[in-house]
Amino acid sequence: MNIRDFSNEFLISIFSQDADLGAEIKLSLSEARYQTFYFADHADFSLRMQISPSHIVIIDVETLIIAAHELIENVLKISSEVQFIILTPADKLAAFKQYRKYNVAFVADRKMPELAGAMLMSADLICEKLYRTYQNEQIFEAYQTEKDQHQALQKKQIEASASPVVRPYQSRISVYKLAESKEQLLDQFYQATPTQSWMYLKLVPTIQTMICVSSANVPENWSEGLSYKIPQKDKTFVDQILLGMLPENLHVYLKNKFSVEQIKFLPLIIKKSVEGILVSTQDIDAAVAEDFSLMSLIYENLVHESQPKFLDVEDSLTGFYNELFYKRILDKEIDRSKRTFSPLSVVKIKIDKFLEIETSHGRLIADEIVKKVADQIKATSRLPDYICRTAENEFSLVLTNCHRKGAALRAERLRQALEAEKFSKSGLQITVSQGISEYPTLTGSIEELNQSATSALKFISEKGGNKICIYKAQAAHTPDFTVTV
Repeated sequence: MNIRDFSNEFLISIFSQDADLGAEIKLSLSEARYQTFYFADHADFSLRMQISPSHIVIIDVETLIIAAHELIENVLKISSEVQFIILTPADKLAAFKQYRKYNVAFVADRKMPELAGAMLMSADLICEKLYRTYQNEQIFEAYQTEKDQHQALQKKQIEASASPVVRPYQSRISVYKLAESKEQLLDQFYQATPTQSWMYLKLVPTIQTMICVSSANVPENWSEGLSYKIPQKDKTFVDQILLGMLPENLHVYLKNKFSVEQIKFLPLIIKKSVEGILVSTQDIDAAVAEDFSLMSLIYENLVHESQPKFLDVEDSLTGFYNELFYKRILDKEIDRSKRTFSPLSVVKIKIDKFLEIETSHGRLIADEIVKKVADQIKATSRLPDYICRTAENEFSLVLTNCHRKGAALRAERLRQALEAEKFSKSGLQITVSQGISEYPTLTGSIEELNQSATSALKFISEKGGNKICIYKAQAAHTPDFTVTV
């Protein structure tokens, strides 16, 4: 993000009785489009804070007529979220660094060269952090609201489905439209037909196989590992489903597997192609078939809406960003790092012995493991992090405002979490190798940052796996700026 796009949303107050100093800082911040106010009178400053509290207050303590802590406490009584920048003589810098608990974000020498530029840089860092915090809070609040609404509608839908009264089309469709994914949509259909047994077999054309990806109201052993490889000689398999007929071989296979007398099915067809089939061991009455038709309409709409939005930057298996997005965001974030003098780390992650697992256990187990590892990566990451799947067996994390040691701590949390994870279906102990690099301490460009993390990953993975490696900077490397660890 570029904080300049949002700087006019932030209020900054400068309190100093040094008119030249105050005017110089105000000019610098105003040119950056911050709403900036300069005060030399304590009463004017207090009145302004009560009317409209600032996001940042810059205090020149050299010219204060009351104690600095008293002024700060008075401001925090008005708004506990105000962030402070303290300007003080050089000999008092250490004392004010103890004020962190009072929301003091930066302390600077009031006579330092280029003071106005330093104040602008500090304001940028504070406002960017505030913006990300507010944005995450808004996202979470919106999520909670939608979740509450979704649960309330689900409850109504279940109550209505148990009632003999026919529910209006509009009400039923509105419930399905709340789904944010295909999986949620199928779950809502299962809830709308609570007495029906279901197994959803998704068709994977690339491997000509139908795989059970979800189920409801059936024994667990029925759906676990359920898949059907379409015989190569059966050229009419898909055509039969499109015509509403269950292919004979599949029909016999399902009856024998479940030891039942009958198999009924509903085909899910999108753009004249078979997406999958919903299989049941019970008769499917008109009301259930009607609900399926309504769900199918929303399912197709969901597919159409999601394709242009996510196709270019989303990994289909994990839902993480893909390699294209990784390259884009790394380029933007390293520019931001140079501008704000904040560190940027990259962590490369590789599943140990992945090729051996895929060869010996098959593609489905390999995909299951990739998704399990992805879940743990997500669980051990911060909201501002960018998580990408950049190759079949490679995840790349872009950690903003994070130095190499912080990245190593995050990597170790992931390593320990995976050690404790149980892969019940595969019975395997999964570990990962991780390579870490950082700009500016270890590298000097986007290409070096990416390549050095890859080199560290390759080096450590060849040492047996389940380890972390931090890239060692070249002897001739000179950092663009200093990072405090």
